[in-house]
Amino acid sequence: MINPKAYLTRVKNVRRGLEARSKLVEALSAKGLTIQDLCKAVNMRPGKARYHLQNMMKDGIVKKRRSGRRVIWELTGTGQASIEEVV
Repeated sequence: MINPKAYLTRVKNVRRGLEARSKLVEALSAKGLTIQDLCKAVNMRPGKARYHLQNMMKDGIVKKRRSGRRVIWELTGTGQASIEEVV
């Protein structure tokens, strides 16, 4: 199922990208994760995950914060609101 928040305004929305972004949004819906944890959760390569996360960050769906040397990716309020609409 494609999550409505996987649609971006700045890039062309093709099916493979929508599916990849949907997986990332669903994995982040519970809590913030590092890129390594995200990749394990959704079975995706780090480069592909970073590409989609950066595009989603530009649209305000996710944000990143530092925790020591680690970078934690989280849904923003906008991203979380869309998850609750779907569920």
